[in-house]
Amino acid sequence: MSPLYAGAARVKLDPPAGLAMLGYGNRIGRNAGIHDDLAAQALVLNDGANKVAIAGVDVLAIGIRIADDIRERVAASTEIPADSILVCATHTHSAPAFNIFATPRADAKPAEGRDLEWERALPEKIASAIIQANENLEPATLRTAASQFTLGINRRLMRPHRQIQLAANRSGRADAEVSTLGAYRADGTPITFLMNYPCHGVVLCEDNLLYSRDWPGFAMDEIETAATPAGGPRPISIFIQGATGNIDPRSRGNFEVAEEHGRAMGRGAFDALEHSPSITDARIASRRIALNLKLKDLTAELAIARACADQTQTSLDNHRGGDGYQLKRLRDHHAQSRAALAALEALEEQNRRDRRVDMTRRELATAMTVVTVGNLAIVGIPGELFVELGLAIKATPNFARIVVAGYCNDLIGYIPTRAAYPEGGYEVDTARIAAGSGETIVDTALSALTLMRA
Repeated sequence: MSPLYAGAARVKLDPPAGLAMLGYGNRIGRNAGIHDDLAAQALVLNDGANKVAIAGVDVLAIGIRIADDIRERVAASTEIPADSILVCATHTHSAPAFNIFATPRADAKPAEGRDLEWERALPEKIASAIIQANENLEPATLRTAASQFTLGINRRLMRPHRQIQLAANRSGRADAEVSTLGAYRADGTPITFLMNYPCHGVVLCEDNLLYSRDWPGFAMDEIETAATPAGGPRPISIFIQGATGNIDPRSRGNFEVAEEHGRAMGRGAFDALEHSPSITDARIASRRIALNLKLKDLTAELAIARACADQTQTSLDNHRGGDGYQLKRLRDHHAQSRAALAALEALEEQNRRDRRVDMTRRELATAMTVVTVGNLAIVGIPGELFVELGLAIKATPNFARIVVAGYCNDLIGYIPTRAAYPEGGYEVDTARIAAGSGETIVDTALSALTLMRA
């Protein structure tokens, strides 16, 4: 087989100060500065006949239209097919607000808390990181490794009366595996590292108003520092999220906590790679697979929500007891009913406005991308996959190492397990796709991995 080649690059995103920030609905205030630079980090691998590119971008998410724009720009400037490009958001909740689903048109009106010119320039910046990585290709050997890291914890805690709360569930499923890929020059110096682990980027809470990569940023810094020889070139590290839909950090709070855990992960990943054998040749392949997922049927829930809102409105209209506590109670009841109805109506409106959705068939069209590098497989998932589903993909015996890459080339929202739907909770309530969609994604991924291994 032909020798392997690897190239990497990093391009800063440079969002302006003072923008609104994504990730927390109850965050108060706008960005107050930069703690650590947000960037697009890219890796390109070439086996002499096939190329793949993987980018980790320090934003909350990237929708399919922007991802397709990036992929098309790269394909037009390189020999990398668009279907062989994975654009993955690191899902930091300390990043600027922007329209993740579409680049603003030239005639778009200014939006409060956003910078439309920065948003228009974003796809080119991300594409340029991949293009530069392609220009930096050089002969390489690879190493893959797994290490253990215990930051992630299941966040769906069952309360009395079977209510799901977003809180640490220490008996729930989680995935403690850090998967790491390293690319090295002939002299042993590292070119790049690719790290994968499932845990939301929310060590920093809603009181943080500084741009930051959260704990993954410290992990990237640590592995780069540990691997940089005295006076030698600093490698570029790339972080891609795993199946993190129902996984939060077990420790949260501030930059000190984020740094402690991030650096521990980075050091563990580096140490694991140091003891891994080199791979000098590996065939590269990729497949982009269309997904048509059923939407949730909200008919019954909407009917109940409308009836509740009508009843609480009637009770409020019929109140004759003055301005005391009973009136306040009735107003609170009606506000709760209206909020529940508005949330369901917002989901339906989102479906109606989404170009990916066929409302007649009630299906959402998206895609997954599967990349294989020898005995390593990377499965790009277009949303927030529950960890149980990620573990099911990783359990296939067809490859020695499976990486599940969430927030990849699209964002369709939460992808819960079938069993989670009757339980409800935040992820299920806000999910747009029907029960069983997650299992469909798993089956599709496993079928693709079987075919690509044959």
